[in-house]
Amino acid sequence: MIRTAVRPHEFLVGKPIPFDVYDRDGRLLLRAGYVIETKEEKEKLLKLGPERNVSTDERFRAALSSAERISQTGTEEARRAVSMAFVDLRLTPGDVLQVQLANDEERLLTRYIGMLRNRSLLIEAITRADLPVFVREGTVLQIKGTSGSFAFAFAASVVANVNKPFAYHHLTYPAEVKAVRLRRTERVAVRLVCAVLEKGEEQPHGGVMLDLSLGGCLLATRHPLQVGQEVTLKFKLRLGDAEIILAVAATVRSKRTLENAREGDGYGMQFLDLSSEETIALLTYIRSVQTGAVE
Repeated sequence: MIRTAVRPHEFLVGKPIPFDVYDRDGRLLLRAGYVIETKEEKEKLLKLGPERNVSTDERFRAALSSAERISQTGTEEARRAVSMAFVDLRLTPGDVLQVQLANDEERLLTRYIGMLRNRSLLIEAITRADLPVFVREGTVLQIKGTSGSFAFAFAASVVANVNKPFAYHHLTYPAEVKAVRLRRTERVAVRLVCAVLEKGEEQPHGGVMLDLSLGGCLLATRHPLQVGQEVTLKFKLRLGDAEIILAVAATVRSKRTLENAREGDGYGMQFLDLSSEETIALLTYIRSVQTGAVE
């Protein structure tokens, strides 16, 4: 069983947990379906270092299926795939990867450890049924995984097998990564003040983003908008010690009534024609929210 850390956004107060929760030693803490009643209970649970079983995660398996189809001629994923630099995946230590040895049909799971840019990357030793798998130096590995809203695939060769202080593999740095954006992007809860500028107007209106994904956001504003209307959303993201201001074109896809009527109406917004820089900035911010690096 490969476990990965549960991120703060995956525990929703008042909602059933969709997976079993384990501690760092693999002991079962909570069964799927348990409801966290309060924010304080959630914080106590997070301090225990909760983990979940990746192999039973339907979203992860669906993402891996998309990654598999990137290399299959004629598939939608192959047509939509783009080339990315490995560093732009922004993997974090502990992220789970699927590994396939050359000429071997079996898919195995391991974890990402880290990388030295343009030199090498490190993964935990590959195992099968908790037993180490012998991998010759020079063996080509087909590696697939998911990062944010992307499924990705790349090849790397084993440079060295290391046993101390723990078993891991040194791999060649990937020359190319093929990635495809998943159709359903994960949303994170946020509260970002933004300016809403309509076409032909110079004075923006106020609004607040209540959730965010690479595909769009839920916008709360007292200013009435029409479904199908295109606007520009200007907002600020804090990334580490830096602040980035984005001005993103978006179209109104839906309208809904919000629980807090004082915030106005809620509008489902779809981002249009994001540049690569805007995409990376949004992806980095979303990952920061997911890992708890920003509130």
